Formats: sequence, structure tokens, C-alpha cells
Amino acid sequence: MKFLRPIVITAVAALAAGPALAFDLNEAARLGSMMAGSGAQGQTAQALNLVRTLDDLGVTPQQALGGTGALLNVARNQLPASQYDALLGEVPGLKRFAGSDALGQLAGLGGLLGQSGGGASVNGATRTALDNVQTLPQAQQAFSMLGMDPGLIGQFAPLLLQYLGGQGVGGSLLQSLGSIWGVGEAAQ
Repeated sequence: MKFLRPIVITAVAALAAGPALAFDLNEAARLGSMMAGSGAQGQTAQALNLVRTLDDLGVTPQQALGGTGALLNVARNQLPASQYDALLGEVPGLKRFAGSDALGQLAGLGGLLGQSGGGASVNGATRTALDNVQTLPQAQQAFSMLGMDPGLIGQFAPLLLQYLGGQGVGGSLLQSLGSIWGVGEAAQ
């Protein structure tokens, strides 16, 4: 995987030097899939793909990852341990997206998204709220603290389920997650 790093850096530099003034999230996801693997490169690719999935909602990368962290904490606290372990087994690295750990993924995305920092603008109370989410009402409160309408969970959760399904998570586990997150079967 070390040989891919110079290729990815060159591709990102070529994009930055090109005539396009706006950053294209689809292009970032394409670059991210080139970096797929283990470690920081795979982590960045996974975060890029997740942010790209949630981009249609008009949320920032910070909100996408923070909202994901809140919903994954609900799943961790509401699913039977065996189902949550199965979820983590189906999507390696997903554990890094639970609670405020999700905001740590921003550091890897900063350069690709034309931003800096790793979520430094999120205050301590918001980080604590993300880490302490156990129920859907608490997730709604975390969404508010991230600057999102709590009702956005109804649009956010189906996209997150779609992302997880694309990562190989099976139907019964998706149904359990949908039930916990208040999403009907039609959205899955």
C-alpha cells in the first residue's frame, strides 16, 4: 500500500492544480477508493465514501460524521451485543465512527475537502453528547448540537442504511438498525 501513496498524492495535486475551482466529492470518493485498504488510507477512503453518501442532505462533513457517530452509538446501546459485533465484523473500521471518534476522521479528509483541522470547531459539550448517546431522543439532541434539524434523522438514517448495505451488511441486521433508528422498511 505504500506505493499507492505517491500516486494518490500526485492525483490530488493534479486536481488542485487543474482548472476546476470547486471540489467534487465524487472525485474525492474515487480517489478514496484508490486508497482503500487498511490503516489511515483505508480510514480516509471509508470516511470519504460515507460523507459522499450523506452529501445529498446538504450537511457538512463534520455533521455527516457526527450524525453517523450518534446513530452508531444508538445502535451500540440498543442492539444485542452479538448483532453489534456482527455489524463491526461486516464493516471493518466502523468502530472508529461511533460517538465523537467519528469526528477524528475529519483530519484525514481535511486536505481532500479543502479544509483544515480535525473537527476542532466542535466544542467539548458536543463531543461529550456524541459519546453519551444511547437512545434516539439523545441522537436528536446530538443532531441539534451539530447544527442539524433533529428531524433530519428521518432522511439521514436511510442513507446510512444504504451505505452499510453497500458495505455488505445483511438484510436482517439492516432491518434491526432501521427499527432502532425509526426507519420504515420502505426506506431500506
